[in-house]
Amino acid sequence: MKRTEISFNINTVPISIRPFMQHARIYDSSCSENARTLLVEGAEKAYLKISKRGSLEREYAMTRFLNSCHAIAPKVIAYESDADQDYLFTEAVAGEDGTAEEHIGNPGKLAGVFGEYLRMLHSLPIEGCPYPHRTAEMLNEQTSISLSSQMIEQIKYEAADNAIIHGDYCLPNIIMDRFVLKGFIDLGYGGVGDRHYDIYWGIWTLNYNLKSDKYKDIFLDAYGRQDVDKERLNLFASWIEMAD
Repeated sequence: MKRTEISFNINTVPISIRPFMQHARIYDSSCSENARTLLVEGAEKAYLKISKRGSLEREYAMTRFLNSCHAIAPKVIAYESDADQDYLFTEAVAGEDGTAEEHIGNPGKLAGVFGEYLRMLHSLPIEGCPYPHRTAEMLNEQTSISLSSQMIEQIKYEAADNAIIHGDYCLPNIIMDRFVLKGFIDLGYGGVGDRHYDIYWGIWTLNYNLKSDKYKDIFLDAYGRQDVDKERLNLFASWIEMAD
């Protein structure tokens, strides 16, 4: 995860967040064009994500929900909005993301724990999740994509929305300390949905970040191959690849 120390005018953020940033060293740790992410190193480490107004509300809600589930997401310190922007301020999770050299350097073990932790996420109780119909929401969000009505109906019919999904289950979005899970981050696409959405992205990120497709089987075996429906996985793959 890149970090570049910067000077930052803390008077540009909401008053409730400023005390945490006084006398702190601030680093730009952004990895997306849609949001600016700052690492704030004061008395404790924290992350401040800044994006357009309304865009971080889902991430705030899902982060709070998963933090209440055995603390597998960061603690939210503050969530504020002004006329133009959202500000999500969370405690930093100790460790490094899945793309760190300490993890990438042992790809077989990485693929295994990556599958195990996804299974753990999908095994959480769904009661109380703020977004209980994630698959339908994603289909509605992508109405501009040239999906055939037949595919849309097939996805609706086949989807089993019975698991807490991350929604962007990629190696940069899992924090570990020497392969021990410390938390999931960037949860703005999560909710109750079909597990095969996350499984697709898990396979994709291993292929992309490890530059090989030979770790797929380790991932699926660790997840629990008996609960992976090959036809449904192919259906979700077709949908996602068409959307991209």
